[in-house]
Amino acid sequence: MRLGVHVPVAGGLVKAARHARSLRCECIQIFARSARGWRARTYSEPEIAQFRSILASAGISPLVIHSCYLVNLASPDRLLRERSLQSVADDMVRAALLGGPFVSAHFGHQRCLTPQSPSPSLERGCPKDGGEGLRTLATSIRSLLADAPPGIQFLLENSAGRRGEMGGDWEHFAQLLDLLHGDERVGVCFDTCHAHAAGYRVDSARWIGRTLREFDRVIGLSRLRLIHLNDSHGAAGSHIDHHQHIGRGAIGDAGFRAFLRRREIRDRCAILETPIDRPGDDRRNLKRVRMLRDL
Repeated sequence: MRLGVHVPVAGGLVKAARHARSLRCECIQIFARSARGWRARTYSEPEIAQFRSILASAGISPLVIHSCYLVNLASPDRLLRERSLQSVADDMVRAALLGGPFVSAHFGHQRCLTPQSPSPSLERGCPKDGGEGLRTLATSIRSLLADAPPGIQFLLENSAGRRGEMGGDWEHFAQLLDLLHGDERVGVCFDTCHAHAAGYRVDSARWIGRTLREFDRVIGLSRLRLIHLNDSHGAAGSHIDHHQHIGRGAIGDAGFRAFLRRREIRDRCAILETPIDRPGDDRRNLKRVRMLRDL
């Protein structure tokens, strides 16, 4: 399994590439814009060329662009959905320019009806059939793929299943892919923290086997194109989306060692999105996960 981290680009693309090389990353993920803003800076052709050259010479591949946290392609709010579409479409263009095949985004929120209240609520999980938000998301993705640059794949990340989030249930992915007629350009980004918090346990070999078999049965492992490797602050089924350092959360060293050994996912790339509490945390988390991988 190829290992890397989410690299900040605040100092520019070239600085980000050099930082990834210094960490001995084998793959990387970046934001093309502020994580919590719509505006993206312009990259010059020399900057793009140098960025791609550094990654190529260091053998860093693939590059993943993560869409900003404001994106919600399933929103019932027309203006938010249109801004989200513009942002992700721009991310796809930038991915093609920078040589990365993947653009990743969160599944999104919808307003869900609960048995206790006939009014929309964001306090409970979404219905198992995904509801109207899933159909809105499918429409948004069809629009994006119609104009996507050749070779770009769009990945949806599983969620912890909190406050009306879609994507906390594997069935949501299966239903979405059905609505998209199985378009091969759509894949899954499997976040270990989110899966564990949603109740798909990854803290032991036995539970990991069960979780991956269920994933394969409902979605198909061929759709698993990227892994976000994060420990979980919350217990299994807690729906707490809070990343923790590798080995220091509810998944623990035993869970990651077993996960990294799974033969059916060894050829995937895994990006760490672990906390930065003090300088050097990325390096320490990478060192720990490499050690667990190589045992």
